[in-house]
Amino acid sequence: MIELKNSEIQRYLGYQKIQPDKQINTLIERCKKNVIQRSTPRKSVRVFPLIFQEDTLVIETMHIQSKSLYRNLAGCDKVCLMGVTIGPAIDQLIRRAEISHMVEVAIYQAIGAAYAEAWADTVNQEIKETMLGQGYYCRPRFSPGYGDFDLSFQTQFSQLLDLPHTTGITLTDTLLMMPSKSVTALIGCSTKEEPCILAGCEVCEKTNCSFRRNT
Repeated sequence: MIELKNSEIQRYLGYQKIQPDKQINTLIERCKKNVIQRSTPRKSVRVFPLIFQEDTLVIETMHIQSKSLYRNLAGCDKVCLMGVTIGPAIDQLIRRAEISHMVEVAIYQAIGAAYAEAWADTVNQEIKETMLGQGYYCRPRFSPGYGDFDLSFQTQFSQLLDLPHTTGITLTDTLLMMPSKSVTALIGCSTKEEPCILAGCEVCEKTNCSFRRNT
């Protein structure tokens, strides 16, 4: 069950300290219903060995130099790679709204982002439960583009997870994912339970981001 929270939709719309009015709330509910009815969530998950070579993390064909990711994965010997999408319908709804209703465009964008993250959270929880059954504890998920984990690794994520065939996710020339409301991430796995490590907005150095959660 994917839990789509209105508070997350409102955050993506930029409502930080105020609440949307009744008209906007009505639009949100209508658009949310459209998105949920038309979406086709898909996922791809694979587990790989993790090798530390001095300051480089090696995951199959990926050789990653990232201080923030290195800290996140310290003590891990496996990683789960995941790719998820809510499908192409959200992009179709956005394009349709662009013809005559720009407010709906913003709302669909916000709902799509929140729904994709909620789906990623759901898959993340499934991974945690599966790995715990194998004696492993999971770290917070970490996506290409977070901190100093370069976005260029999207290409190898796509290859290792065979995303075009398993999920329908493809990459543009600028490494954007299509369908647009898709998420890739890796999750470190360790046999020892560690204290909570910073994740998400806490990792990102862009402190003036309008979508940033209060951290």
